[in-house]
Amino acid sequence: SYHQAFPEVILSSRIVIITQVEDLALTCCCYDTEYIFEMKPMDDEHSTTLFLQRFFGFVSDCPQQFKEVSNKIVQICGGLPLATINLASLLASHPVILMDLCLYIRDSLSSAFRTNSSIEGTRQVLNLSYNNLPHYLKTCLLYLNMYPEGYKICKDDVVEKWVAEGFIDQIEGRDLEKVAGSYFDELIDRRFLQPSRLNYNNEVSTCTIHDEVRDLIAYKSVEENFVLVLDFYRKDVELSDKVRRLSVHFGDIKYAKIPTNIRTSEVRSLTFFGLCKCMPSLTEFKLLRVLNLQLSGHVGDELLDLSGISELFQLRYLKIACDIRTELPSQMRGLKYLETLQMDTTLTA
Repeated sequence: SYHQAFPEVILSSRIVIITQVEDLALTCCCYDTEYIFEMKPMDDEHSTTLFLQRFFGFVSDCPQQFKEVSNKIVQICGGLPLATINLASLLASHPVILMDLCLYIRDSLSSAFRTNSSIEGTRQVLNLSYNNLPHYLKTCLLYLNMYPEGYKICKDDVVEKWVAEGFIDQIEGRDLEKVAGSYFDELIDRRFLQPSRLNYNNEVSTCTIHDEVRDLIAYKSVEENFVLVLDFYRKDVELSDKVRRLSVHFGDIKYAKIPTNIRTSEVRSLTFFGLCKCMPSLTEFKLLRVLNLQLSGHVGDELLDLSGISELFQLRYLKIACDIRTELPSQMRGLKYLETLQMDTTLTA
């Protein structure tokens, strides 16, 4: 129990819950407001330092002609770190049209922060930054909606999926995965992704997505019918019969099923988190390029039959994690395009 993990004799034992929902905070502390700490916005000095360091590298490197408009943009951000650093990253990525973009940001966002809440103002900033992304980065960013909320995204994994999906254009003399890796790094640099782990070369190997950025990605994915997320606990999902990318989050629900009005034969990418017995027949997904199965079985489930994979002739990426024995096709010669194969399960002949 948590009493054993946090013994009373150790006075430093604490459970800290971070939330933007005031009612949840009150519930967690039994409505004793003494235990609620409200994060305050950054003051002007810290906001300016954060903005200019991200924008120019050093505060002292800010040219005189940019100081006034920079101060105005910092004021518009209202001391919100995500909005501040995201705008600075946007400006740093457009050095050729810097002053014009500064003035555009100042004019377009002034009213947004003046008339809306801080959360809505941050969303306006993120939307502006998203709209200024090149097309190839928009595509790669929206694909991240395939991952569940709070998931730690491995760079190597998502790069392989981008390549398998065909998002990456061939650049002469460069490997496709190297190009895709540079796209990942650019999304990190633009602060759409948050680093969570570095490798031995001090490069980002794992990232997470800020809640506000995830909300933007989810909204744009629905708007552009890019990714359909099926979460058993959400009933407000708008279903489209034309789905190219499907991410299913069923968890431990025993009788969950994919709606019959979804044309599974047109799905190109499928991610499934759930019980083995709830997984749809793979032979329905004729055009799959990417297949990611995160499966669990119940007591009595002896074998997971995945022999139907042999009929997925377009498959380029296959990842299977399962806690019961799994049967694969005896031959996989038909999967001539398969580039990535990852197995975390016990295989049987």
